[in-house]
Amino acid sequence: MILQIIIYLCFYIIGVVLGSFFTLAIYRIPLKQDITHTRSYCPKCNHSLGFFDLIPILSYLFLGGKCRYCHEKISKRYIIIEIISGIVYLLLIISLKINFLNMSLNSIVKLLYTTLIYSAVFILLGIAKETKKISKSVLLFGLVVQVLYIIYLCIL
Repeated sequence: MILQIIIYLCFYIIGVVLGSFFTLAIYRIPLKQDITHTRSYCPKCNHSLGFFDLIPILSYLFLGGKCRYCHEKISKRYIIIEIISGIVYLLLIISLKINFLNMSLNSIVKLLYTTLIYSAVFILLGIAKETKKISKSVLLFGLVVQVLYIIYLCIL
């Protein structure tokens, strides 16, 4: 029982970290900025963020929802997306009913697939809410993941 709680807590934290990445992607993809190789920065003062500035949820709370460098207010959507992402990812993991102590290849593929689709949908919805447009690149990513999963299922 305690081991199961620890596993679920770990997956909640993974969901929160994914949510932090989603906020970055939702902000940068419409601006056609790099989402993987460029260091995170404050959108107001463009100061590169340090390690302690990047801890999801906690850094927002400890800094009072403000940038450490320019002291401008950070949008609440960042912490909201991180918390919701953690909860949704935890519920997703619980719904998959995967035995994490004895995982099969099929379970690993299912977990990877659901994580990638979940990520694409989260980012797609976030961009659509912010810009009122559908990101073709994120939609294409989701479609490619779906097609690859269908091919995998057909091979089995």
